[in-house]
Amino acid sequence: MSGVLYLLPAPLQAYDKENASDALLWQQIPAKALQLFRTLPVLIAESEKTALRLLSRLRSSEEMASLELRLLNEHSQPEDIIAACSPLMAGIDCGFFSDAGEPCVADPGAALVAAAHERNIKVVPIAGPSSILLGLMASGLDAQRFCFLGYLPQEKKSRVQTLRQIASQFGKDKITRLFIETPYRNEALWQDCLKTLPKDFYLGIGQNICGVDEYIDCKTVHEWGSLPFVPVKSPAIFMFGEKAGICPSNTR
Repeated sequence: MSGVLYLLPAPLQAYDKENASDALLWQQIPAKALQLFRTLPVLIAESEKTALRLLSRLRSSEEMASLELRLLNEHSQPEDIIAACSPLMAGIDCGFFSDAGEPCVADPGAALVAAAHERNIKVVPIAGPSSILLGLMASGLDAQRFCFLGYLPQEKKSRVQTLRQIASQFGKDKITRLFIETPYRNEALWQDCLKTLPKDFYLGIGQNICGVDEYIDCKTVHEWGSLPFVPVKSPAIFMFGEKAGICPSNTR
């Protein structure tokens, strides 16, 4: 029989210098996932540096020496995915985790899961923190239907054009849109949102979710425009839509 592929959640803010207490760090992760992090013989991670920082807090030096750590990220080739399946095909349970949050959503680990299904390998997801869902939950936006768009284009002209398309599509279907950006481009994206999106619709932002300086708020684009708020250079999720109500617009 083949092994089981466990999808393990990582803390969203695992390596903040502000997080002085491990209690604050590990309360994000369920006990089942922590046990698997400590005991699985093979772990597949997105990046070695981040993985070692996390695992060194959970395993002794002797346990780390016996661990087989493999990497799978956007630079991996098809043959790397096949190789990652080899311990599973040999009957060894493995775990995959990304740098932060739930794996395999906007994440290269999804290719590993697809390969596992092709080989009839059992895949077990473990619930944990997701900035996408946590941000949406705390936004006050209509979450009856939503669409995650990943990263918007880097180039300003294309990004503005995409935002205009988002606004146009939202006017037709009223589906809440969520997107993310690399921290150093947060401010540029924010300013483009304020200048491009309709003034009467709601724009939400969540930053450092699950961190000690977590910030989540949602206002109309017009209201944001009169405030001095500037996003900091930290992990963020942007949300655009209509304020939630008892009878969401898509069900009326």
